[in-house]
Amino acid sequence: MNKLKTMNAAANRYLSRFSRIQFFMVFAVTTAINYWLAYNVSGYQSIYLAMVGGWFFGMMFVKFEPNK
Repeated sequence: MNKLKTMNAAANRYLSRFSRIQFFMVFAVTTAINYWLAYNVSGYQSIYLAMVGGWFFGMMFVKFEPNK
């Protein structure tokens, strides 16, 4: 259990460095790249790039604990 608490604290410290605006910008860029590739590269389908963009979108709504 202590390992999970340590990992949670480390992830919380790392992710709290970024603002919601930064997560939104990375989401917008990732989504734009995915759409550009889908329309300009024949046969392109990337569910993984869409999932990464969705993760960044979801991170905009996460509340991080303040540093103590």
